[in-house]
Amino acid sequence: MAQQGTPPRRSARMPASGWPEEPAPRRRVVDYGGGQDQELDEDLPPWAGLSVSPRRPPRDDREPPRSGYPEQLPPDADEDDVAEPRTGAPTRRAIVTRARKARRRIYTWGGIAIAVAVIGAGAWQFFGPQSAAQRHSNFVTTYQPGEFKSVPNACSVISAATLNQYLPGKRARAVSALGGSQTESQCTWTRDAPPLYRVLEVTAQSFAPSLLATGNGSATFSAIDSYGDALKELASPARATHLPKATITQVPRLGDSAFSALQVIHASGDTTDLVTLVVRNRNALITVELQGLNHSHRGGYGPVSVGQLQAGTVAAAREVLAGLS
Repeated sequence: MAQQGTPPRRSARMPASGWPEEPAPRRRVVDYGGGQDQELDEDLPPWAGLSVSPRRPPRDDREPPRSGYPEQLPPDADEDDVAEPRTGAPTRRAIVTRARKARRRIYTWGGIAIAVAVIGAGAWQFFGPQSAAQRHSNFVTTYQPGEFKSVPNACSVISAATLNQYLPGKRARAVSALGGSQTESQCTWTRDAPPLYRVLEVTAQSFAPSLLATGNGSATFSAIDSYGDALKELASPARATHLPKATITQVPRLGDSAFSALQVIHASGDTTDLVTLVVRNRNALITVELQGLNHSHRGGYGPVSVGQLQAGTVAAAREVLAGLS
């Protein structure tokens, strides 16, 4: 028998199906011209090649879990974070969720930016460089013609005739600490003899130019500012004074401007009428107070004429005005 020739070599290329071929069946010796019917358990010749071809990996028919199912999310996940199945293009729900998250980020960072800007502006307002106070364009620093550099002594300027008319009898006199100044003077007289109780207080003050004054800062504007402050304090007294609101009346032909204020004070069963007269003449301010006990819970005092009290303040103010120089 002619000896079988060399079998053809197996191609190394993959088959057209794309899957490796199944291993070739084991051939017997007789298939290659041998004399015995036995399997080729011995080592094959080099030209025989491998008898086992690679197999494709086992298929896993289980469908992989979808990442968007709620049971695969952590317990604290938001419902909006559930992703839609991937189909190649984002779904409408995914687009809406993404837009909502973007708006939240914009609102959050926008609020933080506004808060930082407000805090920064406040810090700059308090701790930033401060501009110098604007000075008056026509600011004056000296006394102007006609302004007063001093006031008369209040204790000596009030005549005995005025005191006898409105505080008749024996009087007690007290000089305040302002009596030793050329620009300020104050004096008080008291008459206490039932049924008469009177207290007269006279204060005179001349003002100097000031950076804090309105207008051009002159001495006259300083007196005008003080005159306005006195009017406000009498019309609306501070709560700590426990004084009632005053009834204000303008007084004509007395200095440059003048007003009279009446307060009726009730305390411990007593009723006191208090008249305050404030007069401004250029840079001088004159304040006269005259009070009388209108009714006493112990009896023996009163009554008081408000008209007489007002006349006494005007009389005293005129004498101070006459002593200005």
